[in-house]
Amino acid sequence: MARPRTDIGTYGNINVTEVRPGVHEARARFRLRNGRLKPVKRRASSVTAATRALKQAMARMADEVSGKKVNGDTRFGHVIDLWIADFKTKVERGERAHKSLYDYEDSAEQIRKHMGELTCGEAENAGLCDETLKAIRDAAAKSNRSKRGGGYAAAKRAKTVLTGICGYAVRHGAMKVNPAKSAEAIEQGGDKQDVRALEPDERRDFLTKLQAWCTAKAESSKRGGVRVQAWRDLPDIVEAMLATGSRPGEILAAIGPGVEPPARTVLLDHHLVRIEGQGLVRKHRRKGGKAGINPMYPSWAAPMFARLKLAAGEGPLFPTWNGQWTDPSNVQKRLREACDEIGYEWVAARMLRHTVGTHIVDEGGTNEDAADQLGNTPQVVQRHYRRPRATNPKTAAALESLLGEP
Repeated sequence: MARPRTDIGTYGNINVTEVRPGVHEARARFRLRNGRLKPVKRRASSVTAATRALKQAMARMADEVSGKKVNGDTRFGHVIDLWIADFKTKVERGERAHKSLYDYEDSAEQIRKHMGELTCGEAENAGLCDETLKAIRDAAAKSNRSKRGGGYAAAKRAKTVLTGICGYAVRHGAMKVNPAKSAEAIEQGGDKQDVRALEPDERRDFLTKLQAWCTAKAESSKRGGVRVQAWRDLPDIVEAMLATGSRPGEILAAIGPGVEPPARTVLLDHHLVRIEGQGLVRKHRRKGGKAGINPMYPSWAAPMFARLKLAAGEGPLFPTWNGQWTDPSNVQKRLREACDEIGYEWVAARMLRHTVGTHIVDEGGTNEDAADQLGNTPQVVQRHYRRPRATNPKTAAALESLLGEP
């Protein structure tokens, strides 16, 4: 007859040996929540003291399994689970975004691989946090060699998650300090990408080639029928993004009544997000919970918006073939395929937004003007949404008198 398995949250026989004169080690195997048997040992000067220390450690681990309070002997992997559960609660309350949850769960699993089996006391080490973050950076850089900045982005997000997990441990008494805050800063170094935008002589050429290629793609599609509408809509979506400076998820969440042709404005106060178990959902407010904006679009986009408003009625401005919301991820994939085919391999959806911010400033506008259009702060526009000027004519004119000569 097979020996019965140790129950979850309990331990097997305790064995004590004298490892050296005057030092006794008590050992047992504890069954964790996931079914694994974890060897646990404690040392003391006598058999009784070592056994007592081991039983105290087992009692604390039993608290972990039963979901009770955490402490320095709690596995760091358990604290990761508690932090994720707490984050999910915040998502359900609308305090955090679903996209953040999916991204953070991925980073948390990477951290678990390196630190999950340590106790919180062992994980309270800034040097160990450094090693973990660098390992995540190197692994991401190796698997994304074609994507510049891939390692930096993964490590930066992992540090955010690790800081949050350790902060949870500090608040609940499992750690005294947050070691992630003392970890070395994540440097982007040579991976840093400059803001790039379509230059004035590229913009019309880009739109013309995109329109021609998408039309040919739709006409040559073997599937045919209503589903090719996705390719016919792509140039309109790109034009709408260039006319408003909006993100894909925001312009695709726009509806017919939000377009006001007399004022040449379109209301952008929702965004689309894919939620596990629910599918594509139209959420109130823009990305990041930011308030809606009502940007004015240029006259060259007026015919397109008028046509879209008429076709949309009360529904989406850019519906799928069956009248549903268009997935922003699918749009970006189609744009990626199209750009690769028409000679603009470097163009991505975010660069349309860069182009808008850059053009506004190049035409004499300020960062504040660009921020009003993009719905950001001037500081964010300066950092992320406009390329630096190669030269500034006003500055060059001022330098003419630097040496006192006319």
